[in-house]
Amino acid sequence: MRLTDRILLAYLQERFEVEETERIGSSGPVQGPLLYEMGERPEEGWLYLLDGASAFPENMEIPEQTLFIFCGGIRGTFPAHGAVIVLAEKERLPEVSNALVRAFRFYGEWEQKLTELRFGTGAVEDMLEASFPVLGNPLVLFLGHDFTIEKQVGTEALSEKYPFLESGQEHMEYVNAVLQDPGYEKEHPGGGCYWGPDYITGFRSLNWNIRKGGEITHCLCLLEYKKRLADADGDLLEILGQNIKYVLQSREGRGGRRDESLHKILRRILSDRTLDYMEASRYLTSLGWQREHQYLCLVYQLTYLDRGNLPTNSICNFMEEQYKGCSSFIYEGDIVNFFDLTETKLPLDEVASQLKPFIRDSYLKAGYSRVMEGHMGLRRQYVQSCLALDVGGRRKPYLWIHHFNQITMTYILEQITRKLPGSMLCHEKLLVLRKMDKENGTEYMKTLRTYLDQQQNAVRTAKELYIHRSTFLYRLEKIKEILDSDLDDAEELLYLNLSFRMLEREEM
Repeated sequence: MRLTDRILLAYLQERFEVEETERIGSSGPVQGPLLYEMGERPEEGWLYLLDGASAFPENMEIPEQTLFIFCGGIRGTFPAHGAVIVLAEKERLPEVSNALVRAFRFYGEWEQKLTELRFGTGAVEDMLEASFPVLGNPLVLFLGHDFTIEKQVGTEALSEKYPFLESGQEHMEYVNAVLQDPGYEKEHPGGGCYWGPDYITGFRSLNWNIRKGGEITHCLCLLEYKKRLADADGDLLEILGQNIKYVLQSREGRGGRRDESLHKILRRILSDRTLDYMEASRYLTSLGWQREHQYLCLVYQLTYLDRGNLPTNSICNFMEEQYKGCSSFIYEGDIVNFFDLTETKLPLDEVASQLKPFIRDSYLKAGYSRVMEGHMGLRRQYVQSCLALDVGGRRKPYLWIHHFNQITMTYILEQITRKLPGSMLCHEKLLVLRKMDKENGTEYMKTLRTYLDQQQNAVRTAKELYIHRSTFLYRLEKIKEILDSDLDDAEELLYLNLSFRMLEREEM
């Protein structure tokens, strides 16, 4: 699970003395924790734990979506980017590390419970019940703008004291106060959590709106009763809200009829090698998927969920409810989604950004194809998505999402070396260079590889190798002599580049 810096800060403040913070609320959700090793370049989306006595490297490129927690104060340089939490000098790294592991486990078990409910019973009330101990305050799900109460948990002690939870005059006064409150008006278009006013009830609330087609259908409300609310509670409320939103919209989707004609022709394109593609194209055009439109294929591989009908059908319905121009269906045990991006009116980057939290929170693995124009490449786009899942899953199994463009070089190298190893396919003289390096302690392989990486620029290569330009030129002449080449032929340079990658792959 990924947690925001605000959630982690609130968790730590209950257990340790926090001395200083920087850029809290800017890092986005992170996973971890990891112990930071001096000199390593931090990766985006991670929490790094450091001893405050350590000197953090200056001028290091740091992703914005990173969180650093310093234990025992800080004596070195603040990271230039990312959120920072500094704990007091008395706080020790082992205790803080154990606490963070427990935090990720605690909230991870809650999120897993929500996922089980989402794809199991789909009961919103059960989700509220499971979340009440985590959030520590009463939860109410209101219906639409009139704030009619649909579900509520933990409000038993409030009903008599606060009649706004029942129908009647006080309820209407509360609704009008919320709708006219400046905070509500400010956050209403954006869709994030917003604070509800306290001048009717005497206490505040955090609210999160559920929308469909731009219109608010429900409002999830966390009431500030007994436990004081903070911004971190808004981040937790949003996690719960996203799960409830999925259930509500999937439930609506099941009542409607999805376009089985579109599913049928797309399944045939994937399965029938004898299909007349011109005929299939005419059929797709008749269904509104035009030849000049841009298309994308996205394949979901189920990892955590059962492969039963309810979860997969729910996901298919959800995708089609969320995206105009999306056809989602089951094929060979996976969920295949074809997008008519022209009809969806969203570019690939926007679709990927919107789906990222859904994929992660649903324990899915996703493979994206390239965007292509027309109908002739639909099956190949499906193959690209499957290859992205296969190659990307083996190369970086810890990632949820894999794009075909990110694995193409790995796939090409795998295909090249299927029948013969890299050492039997590479430029033969490279093996001579490698042998000389091993026997004489030279660095001809490293020098040549750097020269190729720097686009045959002598000045940049010498700088990258930390050697004088004349030293580099001497080495280069020796390399050319051994290769029996002037290194000016484009095909040979391509062959050398591929050869280096084949040899590196063989050594992995």
